[in-house]
Amino acid sequence: MDFKFVRRLLAGVVLLIVVVTGHHVSADESFRPFKMKTLDGTQRTLSDVLGKATLVVFFFPTCKYCNVAFPEVQKIYDVYKDRGLSMIWINIVPEENSLIKNWQSTHGYTVPILLGGKSVQNDYKLNETPTHYLLDARGKILSKHSGYKAGDEKALEREIQQALEISDHRP
Repeated sequence: MDFKFVRRLLAGVVLLIVVVTGHHVSADESFRPFKMKTLDGTQRTLSDVLGKATLVVFFFPTCKYCNVAFPEVQKIYDVYKDRGLSMIWINIVPEENSLIKNWQSTHGYTVPILLGGKSVQNDYKLNETPTHYLLDARGKILSKHSGYKAGDEKALEREIQQALEISDHRP
């Protein structure tokens, strides 16, 4: 048996698992800075939105997985925004910018929203939505989660608590 081949094959499988799950983040990797507009046209940068911990979520209004996840993500924002959590949602489909205001109002979302351009998907290596990046106060990536399934919000909340150095579940 060719053990070199087996080792290369296993290394490829591990790499494929990391790429597919999207959970691997190299140590000390910084989030790519941005300059994007809010719904009212105000320019915002990454440094404008950083908190003690910051959750950046890429979405688009008609994404069915985003629409399942966001009520839970909004609850997390409501609980931790006064405890140091900053959050921003970035629309990745410019053709849906006109839908956002009504979508936000209909669902009662209060998380600030930015309008991403056509290059956002490539710039942030997005393969699915929603994609959540949790950042520390300096903009270093603590975690990345792509896609959504029921229960993912619990792991996300634990990571946020850890980043905010909160030991209790909810206040």
